[in-house]
Amino acid sequence: MKPLLALALAFFPLALMAADEKPLKGIDIDLVSENAAIAKGQPFTVGVKIHHHEGFHTYWQNPGIAGIPVKLQWELPEGFSAGPIQWPYPEKTLMAVHPVHGFERDVMLLVEITPPAELPSPRVALKATASWMACADGCYPGRKLLSCEIPVAEEPKTDETLASSFQKARQELPRPLQGWSTELLSAPDAEEIRFRVTPATGNAADPGELYFFSSDGQISSDPPQRVVKTDGGYEITAERSPYGPKNKASLPGVLISSTGFTKDGAKFATIEPGVTGEASEKEAGAAAAPPKCECEKE
Repeated sequence: MKPLLALALAFFPLALMAADEKPLKGIDIDLVSENAAIAKGQPFTVGVKIHHHEGFHTYWQNPGIAGIPVKLQWELPEGFSAGPIQWPYPEKTLMAVHPVHGFERDVMLLVEITPPAELPSPRVALKATASWMACADGCYPGRKLLSCEIPVAEEPKTDETLASSFQKARQELPRPLQGWSTELLSAPDAEEIRFRVTPATGNAADPGELYFFSSDGQISSDPPQRVVKTDGGYEITAERSPYGPKNKASLPGVLISSTGFTKDGAKFATIEPGVTGEASEKEAGAAAAPPKCECEKE
């Protein structure tokens, strides 16, 4: 486990107990529903709105070398279920001197809620205990019980006062990078991870500066990434994190472009380069090789 993260996790539960007794520091956080009314059996979306005070940030799903992302512990009425957090595109920020992955801008974390086939009550109450780490010059753990009540109706109804907020939140969700091809060039055990992205023909634009956020922690957030323009596209090289998952044949994450991937396209997208060719053969050989025995040392 990452040393900085391990230290944070060790003190996090005690810090949260203290945070329950203090005013929130660094952020304002609330739970809102996209629906002014819900109907039985029809999924709907809620949002955890986070407003960052000046100079503060919170953390993405993979915070990088340090930090703890927002977590939600749901308390739902019987028969209701909550999906995972739908994470907006991340930003590069700093925890002290360490580059990390998080949010300095205000964000809304979307979660889909599915109600049961029958809703006997005229109103339902949704509750979730949110925990997080907000950092600026120092780091401050926080915890808050979030809640909202929603009427039940025969047909669902959108809350028009929040429609633009939810639309903006959906626009910040990374989508698959259309038209571009990706390839993982490095072997699963290589110290550096190297992959290629090749633009689509026709509507491709100069993407400007590129940066890759590894969603599963394979890449360290601390060292800078190297981007080289090739004849066919761009090769990105980054240092493998010693604390990430091992022997992965793909590299899921979010690729950020400073200018956009197409002439009218988004500046962020999900990609998952896969192992092919020589790297794939190395992976297969590593998987088939017997483990080394220390007793064979000379």
